[in-house]
Amino acid sequence: MSTCPVCQTGRLQKRSMAFVEWHGRYLLVVNRMPAMVCEVCQERVYDYDAIEILQKLLWSNPPAQNRVVSSRNS
Repeated sequence: MSTCPVCQTGRLQKRSMAFVEWHGRYLLVVNRMPAMVCEVCQERVYDYDAIEILQKLLWSNPPAQNRVVSSRNS
């Protein structure tokens, strides 16, 4: 585990977190995104490879109008 780059106190722990960000006028929510999370300040550092894949998906096609995509594992 490494030290948090923000608070310089806490340790980063590997977790899966929700990634929430505006993409133009659309709110993007990705569940179970790999990240390192600080145990003290809760800063999130998302996995570089996962972010890179997400960016390629987002910029490959224009956003769909009024479409919700959901993946649920039971």
